[in-house]
Amino acid sequence: MIDNLKQQLTTGWHPMRWVALALGSFIGYQAIVYQDVFSAILAIFLLYQVVTNTGCLVGVCAPKMDASNKNPDGNVNNKEYSDIEFTEVEN
Repeated sequence: MIDNLKQQLTTGWHPMRWVALALGSFIGYQAIVYQDVFSAILAIFLLYQVVTNTGCLVGVCAPKMDASNKNPDGNVNNKEYSDIEFTEVEN
């Protein structure tokens, strides 16, 4: 868990992540100075996204693929469903 957190903190620093860090820090400072709860919640939310490298900071909102879903060649497993049954419901 510590290694995973260390990897999240040290990799993937793109410009929008830096902007979110600066904005979250500024809003957090303002929340402390003015004792504003809403600003504190917003700052915590932004800083959480920065630390964990999650969210839609650059428009990439898709979740990361789990390594267990990939074949050794790097492709995602596509499960084929050949026997799908449908039940028709009438009103």
